[in-house]
Amino acid sequence: MPEEFDFSELRKYLQGQMDMGEEDLLLDEPWTLTRKKSAVPAGVRPGNPMPPMPRPATPVFSQPSAPKNPAPFPNPAQSAFGVSAQPAIQQPAFGAPTQPAPSPRPAPAPKLDAGLTIAPRTVKKTTAAYELADSINAFYDALKTDALYARATTVVRYEGPEHPRLLILLAAPKPGEPTGNFFQSPTGEMLVRLFGSLGYAPESLGVTYFYKDAPRALSPILLASLRRMLTKELSFIAPEIMITFGEPLFYDVFSKGKNFNELAGTALDFNGTKTVSLVDAYAMTTDKQLKWLTWKVHIPRSGLFTAAK
Repeated sequence: MPEEFDFSELRKYLQGQMDMGEEDLLLDEPWTLTRKKSAVPAGVRPGNPMPPMPRPATPVFSQPSAPKNPAPFPNPAQSAFGVSAQPAIQQPAFGAPTQPAPSPRPAPAPKLDAGLTIAPRTVKKTTAAYELADSINAFYDALKTDALYARATTVVRYEGPEHPRLLILLAAPKPGEPTGNFFQSPTGEMLVRLFGSLGYAPESLGVTYFYKDAPRALSPILLASLRRMLTKELSFIAPEIMITFGEPLFYDVFSKGKNFNELAGTALDFNGTKTVSLVDAYAMTTDKQLKWLTWKVHIPRSGLFTAAK
């Protein structure tokens, strides 16, 4: 039986070599060719292998012998008078510097008429009325004239001390919730007890809303306007820590570039104000698992409430 070869990794390389015969295989690569032993059944004589095909003899052609003293070839560069002929074109010597080609001259700049002047383009930046407010009351009055709240019946204002230790930021007031008495609602009372256990007195808490009337779907440009309003409002309230509640509000405040599940309970920053984002406060009121998650995981994760007294 003919011998079999295990080409494995060399299949592509040896495929072309197999056509040349076994004796011509190039085994000079850093791997070896592994031969498989062909199994011959007992009691059976292997057949005579096929005799090798005779190769035709390579004809040998006789080469003409060269003369012992060949005659020198005439030098065309020499004339009949023995004087070397000079070439018509003088070639530069090897290594001699060549003169670079002259670079084209740049086109002259067009001349403008002396009486023609080009006025610089000015971009006018409009400043909202609330950005010019110098007090928190003037800020809320200016919001009523803004296009976002032009049709709002009321603009909900901040509730709490002048500079609270904790500012609770909610998305919008709930229907039926008492206006100006959030901490007397079931959710407000729960938050008072929650932060009271951390050492924050009820009179050190404040509350405000991201949407001053009702939550609605807004474009990214209008959401950016609401963030500027919140930044201006925080400049008057000046809390030590701001706490946002709920995943949708988290994305309204910090945009879609952040992940709520990864950053909930961590110490964040909103335009210079220390901020912590927690789960929805209204859902936490009736959900014990959310309370446990807030108390055991999110609040210790921030590291901002350990020094409260």
